[in-house]
Amino acid sequence: MTVSGTATQANATCRQLVADGARIVPIGFDLPTRAGLDSDAPQARGLVGRCGVPVDSIDDMRVLFNGLPLDRVRPTLAADAAAAPLLVLCRLVAEEHGTPPRRLAGAVRNDAFRSFLTGGLGGLQLRPLLRLAMDVLAYGVAELPRWQCLSVCGHQLAGPGADPALEVAFAVACGMEYLHAAAAGPGLDASVVVPRLTLCLAKGATGPETRAKLRAVRRVWTRTANERFAANVDVPRLYVQEPRGGTATPPDRRRPRTAGLETEALALLERLERLGGALAVVERGLGGTQLGRRFENRPPPRPHLGSAVLRARQTEQLAKLRAWRVEAAVDEALVRLGKAAQSDDNVLHPMKEALAARATVGEVSAVLRTAWGPHPQATLH
Repeated sequence: MTVSGTATQANATCRQLVADGARIVPIGFDLPTRAGLDSDAPQARGLVGRCGVPVDSIDDMRVLFNGLPLDRVRPTLAADAAAAPLLVLCRLVAEEHGTPPRRLAGAVRNDAFRSFLTGGLGGLQLRPLLRLAMDVLAYGVAELPRWQCLSVCGHQLAGPGADPALEVAFAVACGMEYLHAAAAGPGLDASVVVPRLTLCLAKGATGPETRAKLRAVRRVWTRTANERFAANVDVPRLYVQEPRGGTATPPDRRRPRTAGLETEALALLERLERLGGALAVVERGLGGTQLGRRFENRPPPRPHLGSAVLRARQTEQLAKLRAWRVEAAVDEALVRLGKAAQSDDNVLHPMKEALAARATVGEVSAVLRTAWGPHPQATLH
């Protein structure tokens, strides 16, 4: 179960989960938050509270984590393009609770490819999203040693119709892009990146199909990573999830042939590489394939029925926050964030200063969109 609702409602649910013995608390954020928009933004109308918790500032995160033993539980944040500010807000609140960064454990869904494929969530092009994902990774390696900071959401392809071989090939191809980007940008070795990386695949129609898919992705990953990095690269953490819209293929009574799936996935992976790799293929809209068109032509989300009341409440809280904060401190921190974005500096350090000064998620995200250029067709999904 993913925790959602208002910050107060989500906090009550988290407290109950912890009281019942849970040590992992999955938290979903609403569509505007995951897109880096404040609840009072025009684009957020009708969507505040849809699919998760609205978090506009450190005030909301304080309510969300109030009374939770953050030194003993592991929050998992479904953050998407807003992984950076939401991770920083989590750290800030944990420090207020007296939990030092070295004891704070958890995971953040931080997949640039997923964010881009789901309609430019966050309003950024793919390469800036990849840069931001690498900044989150490098920040986690340096500051939060117990956090999973990078993810590949291969299951995202199953809903639009990818078969298991394509899903495995695409997940591994995206993982390879992350390893190359981490080496080229922050200068991180694959042995450092892989323990922070999670690969998520869609649950198969049957148990044997799921197990076959997991065996195939392990073998394809190991073969590909060791060929490209000339070292013994471990397999990332794997997990399965129901694909959006249900399983992609009908149940098959025959036991799946793992070797056949592995061979087909390797052939698809080689094809992706001939096309320039996952980065180039995704930038071209999955090569104009039917799968790419199904991503591009998805209908917009339906408005959330209770959004108007929740949006009014969040708007009132934002007005109070902006009236009481020290605006000069916020402005100075946002300027430093913009300068970091235009350089090679990690943006999470000045972002932490801005959010601590009570800048909003939307404000820090707007600085990045200004520095890196907006996605021309960004939508909320």
